This record gives sequence, structure tokens and C-alpha cells, in this order.
Amino acid sequence: MELALKITSKIRARERFCVYVVMPMWPEGDPKSITVQEILFWQSQTIQMMYQVIATELKSMQILDSHPQDYLNFYCLGNREEIPGSIAQSSGNGDKVSDSYKFQRFMIYVHAKGMIVDDEYVIVGSANINQRSLAGSKDTEIAMGAYQPHYAWTEKQRHPQGQV
Repeated sequence: MELALKITSKIRARERFCVYVVMPMWPEGDPKSITVQEILFWQSQTIQMMYQVIATELKSMQILDSHPQDYLNFYCLGNREEIPGSIAQSSGNGDKVSDSYKFQRFMIYVHAKGMIVDDEYVIVGSANINQRSLAGSKDTEIAMGAYQPHYAWTEKQRHPQGQV
């Protein structure tokens, strides 16, 4: 929700701001299990709520030619592979082929996190934004930040144009 609130503050300030979220196709576990389905349900409810908050702000600011997806997008990485027919078919002894084989979808799990700020600063790492990752005494996580001072748009006194 914090992302949606940051976006709405930027809309009110009439500043360009866009968030791209890359997340797993489904959480760890069997995608058909009740637990995973419950997580996916609440995840979709949260995403819908975020889009609604942004849409409401766009309407209140009378920005009618924009869509919430101009400001917030969600993606998951996957791989589609064509598999040989013999593997894709059931063995005939009652075994079922998993849905990932049937629909040729294979999740690519993303562990790294990254953020680009104002086309001039990048941070990439593995740390999660939670107590376990940030405590320093539990998980071993790493992140790095970088920028090139001569590419900073504040120095050039003009807005960024995608030169990261």
C-alpha cells in the first residue's frame, strides 16, 4: 500500500513517477494448495486496492487521460518451453501431468531486488524489507548502490531521459 500512497503523492505534486514490481508467479508451495490460493487471493485484492487508490487520485486531480497502469505495473517472469509429446502425455497408469507441463509455463524465481531512482541512482541486492533480512544477525544479505555523478540530472539541470 505504501507504493500506492507514494504514487498518489507524486500525482498530487504533478511529478512523473512509475513503479514496476516483479514478483513470483505464485508463492512457494503447490500452486493448487489452499494456503497458496489464499495468498494469491489476498495478493490480488491488494493489487486491486492499489490500482483503485491511484485511479481515485487521478480522478480527483482531473487527470483523465492517464490510467493507473501508467504509474504501477506488476510482472512475473516465466519461461514457456515446447516439450516433446511423449513427456506431455500421461503415462497411462493414472499419473497426471502437472499443469506447468500441460500449459508449458515454468516460473523463474527472482530473488534479487532492484530500484532505479530518477534515472540516476540504482540499488540492487538480495535483502528483503523485513526484520529478518535487516536485523544483521540472521540472514546474510547484500545490496549495492551506484550512481555516476556526471550523469546526475540535477547537475545538468534538466529532467532525466533514460540514460541509466
